[in-house]
Amino acid sequence: MGKILDYIRLSFFACGLLLGVQIPALVSDFGQALNAQLVEANNAIAPFQKDAKKYFNNDLAKLIKHYENLGDEIVGEGANHIQTLNQRQQTLARAVDEFSNSPYLFTLRSELHTIKQQVWQRFEGQIILKTDSITAAIITAIIIAFIAELTGFLFMVLIKRVYLRLISACK
Repeated sequence: MGKILDYIRLSFFACGLLLGVQIPALVSDFGQALNAQLVEANNAIAPFQKDAKKYFNNDLAKLIKHYENLGDEIVGEGANHIQTLNQRQQTLARAVDEFSNSPYLFTLRSELHTIKQQVWQRFEGQIILKTDSITAAIITAIIIAFIAELTGFLFMVLIKRVYLRLISACK
């Protein structure tokens, strides 16, 4: 029985290693997705920034106000769209900066759920043996092995208590 438990422990440790080595790859994919979205946002807002530079001394807010004040409902809606594009571009620019400073922490606490979901949906397991991958793998393996060992211990304590209660109830 002892050997079987050792193999189970090793299996949990191995699963932890395989899971942990994926963390840096997922973080890297998230960073690439952020950069790609920022490039798209920059391209989308660029024509309006060009107009703002040409006509409003590089002030996009003045261009938006101008569109809103024209009295044309369609052009006014366009102003809302420009504002949305500008906000998206600024949000993504801040996100890329924050990601550059602390990629793991930013990926963990980021509110950009749509991008995270897209990355997760197309993520394919990769094993890239770099220092951070190996470190993440070992830490994850130890945590998973510890949780599995603790769960097994608590399960055995629970079974022992139930067994002792059943024996004492039968007496």
